[in-house]
Amino acid sequence: MSTPNIKSKFLGSMIGSALGDCIGELAFRFGNKEDLIKEINNRNIIQYTDDTAMALGIAETIISTNDNWNTQDLGKTFHKNFNKEPYRGYGRGPPQIFRTVEITNESYNKVASKLFGGEGSFGNGASMRIAPLGLFYYDHPEIYKVAKKSATVTHTHPLGIDGAALLAKLNSILIPRKREELFMQEKQNLIDDLIKFSKTNEYKEKLKKIKDLIINSEEMIKAERILGSDVLAYTSVPFSIFAFLYNPESYKKNLLETVLISKDRDTVGAMIGGLLGSYLGIEFIPDEWIQRLENKDYIEELTLKLFDLKK
Repeated sequence: MSTPNIKSKFLGSMIGSALGDCIGELAFRFGNKEDLIKEINNRNIIQYTDDTAMALGIAETIISTNDNWNTQDLGKTFHKNFNKEPYRGYGRGPPQIFRTVEITNESYNKVASKLFGGEGSFGNGASMRIAPLGLFYYDHPEIYKVAKKSATVTHTHPLGIDGAALLAKLNSILIPRKREELFMQEKQNLIDDLIKFSKTNEYKEKLKKIKDLIINSEEMIKAERILGSDVLAYTSVPFSIFAFLYNPESYKKNLLETVLISKDRDTVGAMIGGLLGSYLGIEFIPDEWIQRLENKDYIEELTLKLFDLKK
């Protein structure tokens, strides 16, 4: 078997995540497979949401600081990008944080920690944007710490952090892995690795459920009922992990089935799209979709800069 093409996997993950976001957003309005495919094909451009905008912010921050960034640097990038494009469909949290920072001049992390009565957010916003971090730090020995640094700009609750870290870790595992390696035992081993990596009991229990679902070859719709797929990170992150493992060999088939079953469709699309791209590489993503992706050239350019900096 040939050595994995890391550049292809970088492009696959970034483009795959952005397309998953775009197609998931369309799936809110076009709720069956035939209508969704028809709508994608009828559009010259398919537009992404805040999921991709914030993922691009992570890549921009790593590049602009030459990989010497902190949480405040990332917050400033998110803030600047929000002010330029506030129409991307942001949830309540980030705009509230940005407005408070403008008024108080407190750090993004401090303001984020005060949300939800001081518990911090455990939504999936830190997880949806994690693809570039999982790529760039795929061989980093402390990827959890780096993922936490990126998450706490907006999500300081342990469940919000753990979800982002788990997806970063899974992306990082998939980058050097050959495409032919994910048989049943490898899937179980991968889940076991994630259980050890997780720092919260909630995710450990969900991951054990994923393992049972995979072993018993359960259908996607049953997995969604058991795991959930809404805006809370501890539902949609585990479901995205299951969905990837359910059918890792087909970007198109898996993405369409996953977003049409999910509740938070654009975010689950971004997460599953990034995982599939990290595993398969750019060649396995439909080119007719890639050509319709909003700001495709910029996303590719940013990804290649990230890849070159990594080298």
